[in-house]
Amino acid sequence: MAAKEKYLLFFNLGVLGLGTLLSLFEIAIGKQNFLENLEIDKHYDFAVGNLNVNSKHGPTEKLKVEKKENIFLTLKIFSDKQYDYDQNIYLAEGNVKATINNGILRSDFLSYEKSTGILSAKGNIRFKKGGQYFKGEEFEFNLLEKEGIIRNAYGILDLKNVLNDLKIDSVSEQIVLKNRFQNENTYDDGIEFSFGNIKFPQNKITRSDKSSGSINNWRFKADSIKIIENGWTSNRINFTNDPFDPHQISFEGIDVIAEEYEDGKLLITSSKTNLILESRTKIFLGKRIFGDKKKNKNKFELMFDSKDRDGLTVIRRSDKTKINNNLNLEFQPQFLINRAIIGKTNSYSDSKNKDNKNINLSDLFGLNIVLKGDYKDWRLDSVNDLSTFNTTRITSGLRHSTSFKKYLKLPILQDSTFNIFTTYRSRAWNGTIGETEIKSAYGGFIEKTKYFETGDLKNSLNIRIGTAKYEAEKLEKSQMINLWRSSIFASLYTEYQIWKDNPKSIYQKDDFLLAPVSIIPELVFRTNINSAYFKYEDSSDQGFLKLSFGPEIRLGKLQRNFMDYTKLSVMPGFKIKSGDSPFKFDNAVDLKTLDISFMQQIYGPMIFDISSNLNIDKSSKNYGEYYDTKLGLLWHKRAYEFGIYYHPNNELGGIYFRINGFNFADSAKAVF
Repeated sequence: MAAKEKYLLFFNLGVLGLGTLLSLFEIAIGKQNFLENLEIDKHYDFAVGNLNVNSKHGPTEKLKVEKKENIFLTLKIFSDKQYDYDQNIYLAEGNVKATINNGILRSDFLSYEKSTGILSAKGNIRFKKGGQYFKGEEFEFNLLEKEGIIRNAYGILDLKNVLNDLKIDSVSEQIVLKNRFQNENTYDDGIEFSFGNIKFPQNKITRSDKSSGSINNWRFKADSIKIIENGWTSNRINFTNDPFDPHQISFEGIDVIAEEYEDGKLLITSSKTNLILESRTKIFLGKRIFGDKKKNKNKFELMFDSKDRDGLTVIRRSDKTKINNNLNLEFQPQFLINRAIIGKTNSYSDSKNKDNKNINLSDLFGLNIVLKGDYKDWRLDSVNDLSTFNTTRITSGLRHSTSFKKYLKLPILQDSTFNIFTTYRSRAWNGTIGETEIKSAYGGFIEKTKYFETGDLKNSLNIRIGTAKYEAEKLEKSQMINLWRSSIFASLYTEYQIWKDNPKSIYQKDDFLLAPVSIIPELVFRTNINSAYFKYEDSSDQGFLKLSFGPEIRLGKLQRNFMDYTKLSVMPGFKIKSGDSPFKFDNAVDLKTLDISFMQQIYGPMIFDISSNLNIDKSSKNYGEYYDTKLGLLWHKRAYEFGIYYHPNNELGGIYFRINGFNFADSAKAVF
């Protein structure tokens, strides 16, 4: 699903929510198989009793309608007062409660007229079934015409369980019990939109990134929703993922139409869609046509790549093509916008004419091909990236990487993976040496990764043993050499908590204005041990042992607007080395380093994030130089976050926007 399409899930939720109301009368969309092919009369059974008295059910009434579908409805209605006029009009008034399985509809007044088929409810309407909850002032539905309207509607939808809740024969007992005892709104999932050519870090404040591509719980509201036979329409409908008020983010759909098109599936059209931040800032997102009809999804995204594509590039994402049961292929054609505008390229070097920057039409197009496959315990991942179709530049415009991975169990390493890989024109960064290129490589390795705890210590172990042949830049000269390398590598990361503040025992929404979770101040001590030995085909070898250690302290709870969150990590590192690599990309450099990571709230949701490594080896020619520096500026709120990151050493950067999803508790209100 393309990034801009993800927010459109909100309207799908609305469709499912209305289906819940309709399921009371078994006319919900997609009920074509209900009592299929049975020739029976349509009838509705009403049980009328007193809320305080265990009275018997009232008479059974049958309603015959010459329609294609067969509909069966049983309603149990309780109220303070009941009226039955000539077996035609049923009225219930005062504390009205209509039940169907575990679904409960409450209102001040409810009526059903047999001759017209109109069922209506008025005054403080509430409906709850499983994780779904709805409120309204007036509900009217014509059972014969299958049309109706809900006025002043609000609701809460639980997408994980909504399909089960909508089933007429579902009692949703487990869901009801879960919701009854849930007293906290918890950070549960989310959606992420990103633009750039870097891998964005997970949230360093929450220490997790729960962006799963969907949000399961939403609140919605609309002045009126018109129900039609195969769907619904609304002039304006709003959704928010925020469980608290005032909500921090919402989505507005204008002139929304949801209708059935084939196989009981829905196609939804929103003439205008707006993203609303803090109930003030409105961002126009345009017209959307979406649903299960995949061809209507937006396929286009933007990417910025100054290294290979001279800047801004538009990508068209295609649907995955299933080659067979084990292989999937995805094509991503590209148009290089910046290259087309400037009319030249700075991405390629020509050995015959290094100043040749001229382009032709074929230089304006690129292609990314992704191949993924699974067979038993094997997994295939192949990425092939082409930044030009100019045949004279194909070798300079192609980057490739492929890996075959198999999960296995070894005598000593136990659960491990066996990896076979190939690569062409792979970028590599090596400390203060900077960027270098591996022109080609192929080989294999066995890897073992294990997380374990020893007392109060949290440990992560990684072991890698392998051999491969590399064609890469020589250490001292800018020329390529081709050698086999055998290697063994091991690392052990350990964390020990020295101090942690006591968390609050009472959950308060005011604590969560600037973060989706509570933040607990703490002090931890970290160590990282890395060791490696490399043996090369030319008989040279290299070995090193590196130890890094230091504290990380987190202060403040991000509850106030000024300087209420600080995180500082300082880890000096020392490396003992023997021998040198003939290659530039893996030669051990920067024997003494200082790894610094710092985050600071500036004001309100604005947070500054920086991490970098400093060469502190006075005997090194690169003494005092910074490398692997990452700069970030964040706008961090409870319901969403926005960030800009830039890597000055690599001239890379990007922006992202995350929307946080919550598992709503009883404190979440439908009205907003």
